[in-house]
Amino acid sequence: MFPASIDFNLKKSYNSFVVKIQKKEDKKLAVGDLVVEKRIKKNKKRIGEVIFVREGRRRKLEMVELNKHDLRPLEKCSLDGPKIFSLDETACKKLNLLRFKEKRTFQLGDIIKFSKCGRSRFGILTSFIHPDGLYSDSFEKGYNGKDFLECIEILPKNGLPRRVDERNKPHIFLATPDHAKCCVIIPMDKEGGLRIKERSFFVN
Repeated sequence: MFPASIDFNLKKSYNSFVVKIQKKEDKKLAVGDLVVEKRIKKNKKRIGEVIFVREGRRRKLEMVELNKHDLRPLEKCSLDGPKIFSLDETACKKLNLLRFKEKRTFQLGDIIKFSKCGRSRFGILTSFIHPDGLYSDSFEKGYNGKDFLECIEILPKNGLPRRVDERNKPHIFLATPDHAKCCVIIPMDKEGGLRIKERSFFVN
């Protein structure tokens, strides 16, 4: 029989060993996990969702490749299904989802501030215009990040009146997403109406 001090140390070592094994098991990737490649140039790293795990001496993961921007499955060029790829588990790590936290995007009806070349214009977003003149998918899927923003120009004073020409027709302008921000709109006063909250914008 071992002395109490040695027996205690043995139990402590055993418990520590069990905890390490449990942590190692918990770190194993499983079906449904989102992973990203390791040891690859940043712009070439693939992101995937694990759909099958091949057990063995070296675990191999089979994954559906996902879009790097919105995590939607990527389609093959032949359009006959999603892109599939396989990697050893040691070549992957769990994806940090914090960077994919949903951001506010441009929506129809937003009040836009468009600043370029030292000049700022304000407008109500009324439409999305595809750069190549094609039909924009922003109407169904949400803003795609590349369309021009068609706006009816407004004056940034209380009440947000439309800017019109001598024929009383509203001014229309196109804004580019890189130079546009969504304004924060607040009540003008107790009587109603709207105004732009100065220096406050949504981050897009």
